[in-house]
Amino acid sequence: MEKLSLTYVARKNIKRKLFRSIALILAVGIATGALFSSILIMKSVERGSKTAVSMLGADLMVAPTGYEAAARSSLLAGEPQTFYMDRSIEEKIAKIDGVEKTSSQVYAETSSYPCCGFRKSFLVGFDPKTDFTVMPWLNKKLDRPFGGNDVIIGSEIPAYPGFTTYVHGHELTIWGTLHRTGLKYFDNTIFIPIETLYKIAEETRLNSNVAPLEINRNQISVVLVKGEEKVRPDVLEVRIEGRVPGVIAIPVESVVHTVKIQVSSLFGSLFILSAVLWVANTLMISAIFSTIVSERQRELGILRAIGADRNAVFRLIILEAVILTSIGGILGIASGQLIFLAFKNSITSSFTSLKIPYIWPSAVNILMISLLSFISAVSMGVFGAIYPAFNSTKMEPYLAIRAGE
Repeated sequence: MEKLSLTYVARKNIKRKLFRSIALILAVGIATGALFSSILIMKSVERGSKTAVSMLGADLMVAPTGYEAAARSSLLAGEPQTFYMDRSIEEKIAKIDGVEKTSSQVYAETSSYPCCGFRKSFLVGFDPKTDFTVMPWLNKKLDRPFGGNDVIIGSEIPAYPGFTTYVHGHELTIWGTLHRTGLKYFDNTIFIPIETLYKIAEETRLNSNVAPLEINRNQISVVLVKGEEKVRPDVLEVRIEGRVPGVIAIPVESVVHTVKIQVSSLFGSLFILSAVLWVANTLMISAIFSTIVSERQRELGILRAIGADRNAVFRLIILEAVILTSIGGILGIASGQLIFLAFKNSITSSFTSLKIPYIWPSAVNILMISLLSFISAVSMGVFGAIYPAFNSTKMEPYLAIRAGE
């Protein structure tokens, strides 16, 4: 038999038992959708974690003892935090062997001002002279040097370079914007020179008409530390905590490890469910096609009698299974993509509330995930139909025609 006629016969057979075919397609679609969703979630979290680490550019984040959770939360979820330590700590850390760079940051919170359209944002004071985490990620900027009353904003803040706004009553100019990252720590943050932030805090104590900013000039929130290439982060961690009392050194890489543990516990069951559905559907397909072969003994016998060889009958059964599971796989992948697209903002917000960085995979990654999910769907049909297809080849034409009467 020719390949075209096999396809024609397979399609006709699928249409004959339409309800059974639709039920099988939906079952495969659900299993494929679950697999697609679980892989997409894991890849998104992995990408968000890696982006957070690479953009921060530091090996360690040093925070006051007792505020490790708050420091991690500020990095992963971009949540405004207010914890402080003495600014002199940076000098002590910078003198430790193995430390290449240090840069202080101060965390605060903005007020919402209807005049400039800002929502409540994360306000971070940084030192432009020592910074190695903000300036490298500029997307657009004004064609002039960065000044004391200039700020850099994340991509989610609705303003552009040259735009003038007010933060706690102080007039500032947006000098630059950062590349979009998908992380609230960068996308929804106003980065302001640390000396300007101290000045604004002093002004708010003298002006009762603006929201107060409770920060003193000698206070910082964290010190970002970049170690020398030959020194491991865990060694620096021990040195810093041993020589600078009252601080905790948080390896940035450990933040990613923590996220992976959280995601594994939250969504590991989704992988298990996908595996169970795959096995269950494969067994179901095997049972269905065993029944189909039994029902169509006369038809298969006639095909053999008019010239179809054993290989053609085998391929016919496999082809029917592949067509059904291919349709189910495409349906599951398309449904998963549409659901994620429709609820993209809600999904991102949910992960942010769990303090898990979440960045959508690139188009290439989504295509690869879709391809992997589709192959998984088709493999259900192939593995499920192999045994019934093999049994169909053992039928003798005459006996098969008699058995089907």
